[in-house]
Amino acid sequence: MTATLAARGLDVDLALAPGECVAILGPNGAGKSTLLSVLAGTLRPDSGQAVLAERILYADVPQRIWLPPYARGVALLAQDPLLFPHLSVLDNVAFGRRAAGDAPRAAREAAREWLGQVEAAEFAPRRPAELSGGQAQRVAIARALAAQPALLLLDEPMAALDVGAAPMLRRVLRRVLHGRTALIVTHDLLDAVLLASRVVVLDGGRIVESGPTQEVIRHPRTPFTARIAGLNLIEGHATGTTHLRDARGLEVEGTPHTPLLVGEPALAVFSPTVVSVHAERPGGSARNAFPVTIAELEPRDAQVRVRASDGHGGSMLADVTAAAVNELDLHPGKAVHFSVKATAVTLYPG
Repeated sequence: MTATLAARGLDVDLALAPGECVAILGPNGAGKSTLLSVLAGTLRPDSGQAVLAERILYADVPQRIWLPPYARGVALLAQDPLLFPHLSVLDNVAFGRRAAGDAPRAAREAAREWLGQVEAAEFAPRRPAELSGGQAQRVAIARALAAQPALLLLDEPMAALDVGAAPMLRRVLRRVLHGRTALIVTHDLLDAVLLASRVVVLDGGRIVESGPTQEVIRHPRTPFTARIAGLNLIEGHATGTTHLRDARGLEVEGTPHTPLLVGEPALAVFSPTVVSVHAERPGGSARNAFPVTIAELEPRDAQVRVRASDGHGGSMLADVTAAAVNELDLHPGKAVHFSVKATAVTLYPG
């Protein structure tokens, strides 16, 4: 599909293989929900085209084509399950098949099958008001899948659930999405890891990063992706085959993942686990050092995550022991140096 929508700043070019589940990530306002709305048919783009299973959803040439939502073979599952309050769970799930012309008995048989698939068969006679949030969302998944869509769109389906309900729904989705063409918008990295084979990152209405899920997590190319992956990322320009200079003028040394071109944009990525914290700037020619100010200390099992500001709008992370926090008297507002060996930093073309 391609789509541009000037009012929302959207300009994307995206393709899905049959049976592929892709996670859409990005900061608030990046255009994620807008993209789903265009595919679902609830929002018209200014230009572009989309084809699903040889069916043209919309196109500019040779003439303007626009299929209404009900004719697309696309199902959209939002944060709110939007179940019909006056219908039983069984009839909610059967609704799509009935609307498509199935006989009542056949539609109900299909509904029972899908309720079983999402582990919600026992709720069949209930009304939506009698369900918990997690139960209602599982019923909404069954209703969407019972309609046999060629493409399933999920817009942060677990955002409104409590902590206890999310793992159950995630397990259900992992099973029912296997081999199914789907796009899932999420802010949770765990959703991308468990549910999607590929990640697409949107920012400002454009795709800024795309690739296999594990590759994007291990080697993020944008600050947003690095942040949700729990990695440090420094942007700059290559000053040599193993060096870049950031916006502060600091030189960063590392090992190139692919060859760098001097003067071209470059990225340095490293894990918080390889960062050391020092009260004074450390020495050593093979060690990178960054002056930072501690913003937050977050206990994490046996370690403490130190989140710091670089003074230029960016943040950096370090994982240290509780003993180190005590020994260095680390606290928010304290100026320290983060350091990392050059061998622990990977450099990428920007």
